Amino acid sequence: MNVIHLQYGSSASGNYTITLHDLMTANGINSSVLSLFSNFTPKDKEIRWLGKFPNYKAGIDHKVQKFLNRDNRSELGDFSYPILGTDISSHESVNKADVIYVHWVLNGFLNIESLMKLAKLGKPMVFVLHDMWTFTSGCHYSFDCRKYTKNCGNCPILNKDLEKDRSFYLFQEKRNLFNDFKNIYFISPSIWMKNNALEATLLKGKLIQQIYNPVSESFYPKAEILGKYISKSNDKKIIGFGANYINSPYKGFKYMLEAIKIIAKTGHINDYEILVFGGNLSEEIIQEIAFKVSYTSFLTSEEDICEAYNSMDVFVIPSLADNLPTTVLESLKCGVPVVGFQTGGIPEMINHLENGFLAEKFNSQELADGIVYCLENDVKGYLTEKFDSSSIFEAHKSFLNQIIELV
Repeated sequence: MNVIHLQYGSSASGNYTITLHDLMTANGINSSVLSLFSNFTPKDKEIRWLGKFPNYKAGIDHKVQKFLNRDNRSELGDFSYPILGTDISSHESVNKADVIYVHWVLNGFLNIESLMKLAKLGKPMVFVLHDMWTFTSGCHYSFDCRKYTKNCGNCPILNKDLEKDRSFYLFQEKRNLFNDFKNIYFISPSIWMKNNALEATLLKGKLIQQIYNPVSESFYPKAEILGKYISKSNDKKIIGFGANYINSPYKGFKYMLEAIKIIAKTGHINDYEILVFGGNLSEEIIQEIAFKVSYTSFLTSEEDICEAYNSMDVFVIPSLADNLPTTVLESLKCGVPVVGFQTGGIPEMINHLENGFLAEKFNSQELADGIVYCLENDVKGYLTEKFDSSSIFEAHKSFLNQIIELV
């Protein structure tokens, strides 16, 4: 069986698409990846990306999106209305595929028209619901908005007070795509996301299978850290945090800051330190934190990210909207407990007081309590059996066999 994975970008770390590709390849499925671009040179010749012109078009699309979204309510998150895209229906990697997995393909990679051209090939198309965009009007997480369960329009993000705005028209385009083609199926990485998808108007009557994302084998508990980010001789307990975009409205970083300030008042000022990896942590924010802060900025290799996790005693994820965060899976696999809010798919990974701590959403005090609890009780992280790679592969294999028979 030949499976192709479509993904906006291929990266050397934290990439669920590459991890799934590797898992399928290791277990006898002929898997390949096609992306708009890659930020590394893969040794695997089955990981490919498009040329300069598609990337040039994507750059224009990005500028158009930025202009269209200039008046959006940014506190409600992103809104994507794909305009430009590339027709890849005749690409050699697509031609040889029996099944097409559609992962995250926005930012100028694919638009609705190019998705329709893929669907017209008649091959099973599997949309992997990494966020809610597939079945909403254009938002990636809807927060409290439930319009996607009926009919979108007058989107609160767009802030235009128009019944037939961009959200309305994109919703109709998606309705046409999903109604016109019976060869489209869906995989949800979390039970939480599947429950949302089952309520979505656009996916009524569609086959939606829940399968957890696999975790790269590059993550494991290390017997000893190298000292790249925290000195080997450091006897402090390390509180960790990581995100690509720290200021994202989905990531809830302000609650992390509030929790740290609460902890600083409890007398632990000389006991703990902070380790942060990811993007855009400003010096101004660092100055707000009473504890010593080590900041790595972006880490581009899984080896370095594994070192960062192993340098921590607890990892904190204050996300307000998240599906099945890769950082939680990776941290737990490295043996590091995780503290997070009871939101999205996070409770599916954390067993409260066992491999981490679940705090009430928006409750910075409980987040602080959870951090201290894990540190003072020497809580250890672990992944439960449902995240075993062999079980995840068998679930994909069974699903592939099922949808091949349906076409």
